[in-house]
Amino acid sequence: MEALKSEVASGLPKLVYIAGYGRSGSTVLSIALGQHKEIFGCGEIITLGHHVWENNEYCSCGSPIHDCEFWRETVALWGKEESPSLVSDYGKLQDQFESLISISRMLRKTLRRESFNTYSRHTLRLLEVVSKRSSRGLVVDSSKHPGRAAALALIPGLDLYVIHLVRDGRGVAWSLLKAYQRDKRIGLQKDIEAKPVMRTAFRWATVNLATESLARRLGPRRFVRIRYEDFTRDPKECLKKIGDLIGADFGDLGDQINAGMPLEPGHQMAGNRLRMNATIELSPDVKWKSQMPGRKQALFTWLCAWLLRRYGYL
Repeated sequence: MEALKSEVASGLPKLVYIAGYGRSGSTVLSIALGQHKEIFGCGEIITLGHHVWENNEYCSCGSPIHDCEFWRETVALWGKEESPSLVSDYGKLQDQFESLISISRMLRKTLRRESFNTYSRHTLRLLEVVSKRSSRGLVVDSSKHPGRAAALALIPGLDLYVIHLVRDGRGVAWSLLKAYQRDKRIGLQKDIEAKPVMRTAFRWATVNLATESLARRLGPRRFVRIRYEDFTRDPKECLKKIGDLIGADFGDLGDQINAGMPLEPGHQMAGNRLRMNATIELSPDVKWKSQMPGRKQALFTWLCAWLLRRYGYL
């Protein structure tokens, strides 16, 4: 543990973690934050050890990740003096400690101490390499999964800040009702099946409640909640809230984004297929209000009215 603390003291970046459920705008928020000269948006780091590197998936720069100069050299430096199988080994450690309910995470100080220390060391080293290669002092991980955030919060000395990104669950459910065929070049790495509203309602509530639980542990100095709808309507105000939390000035940048400045994706791994566009313009996606069948809207509302109300959607 002392070795970890000394490594942290050597100048690791702040980590800004976007938590919440899928189809809530985390990719776009990560890209917007990455427009700041001191912030680097990575995309979903959770996927690196699970499928992105193994399957040579596309970076948002347009290259397969093995051919992307940034990520190729980052992974090479990260794995220097480590096992050649570091990426897959890290994925196995993630499976141990980043699940929503993790017995290994609970036992990290006893039976799993050595494994958790290894997980922590690899995580810190990866963040350090990303920060140095990008020359940015703040790194954004838009992995969303609250289990990963819970594991990161236990790493000694990691300067972690969490953004809980919430979107009206009916909009999420409508997005997940659509099926897509695999097309790697546009960011769809596999076939995506339509998801039933009842399944989405259960998972949307579970993930958001798990993120709320994390917020209680972190406290208000490490956590802020942002609604997707507020962000697309007034990005400057939402960026100011985030800036106040992480110690970054978004004043001029917020004005530019409010005025319609296109966002450049940079080197985002995984996430929404919009990241494969050369530039992105912020716009609210509220088509569900007119296109989602009324009975499906009513079903989601009936199942999750209590949480929709808490987040100001009813």
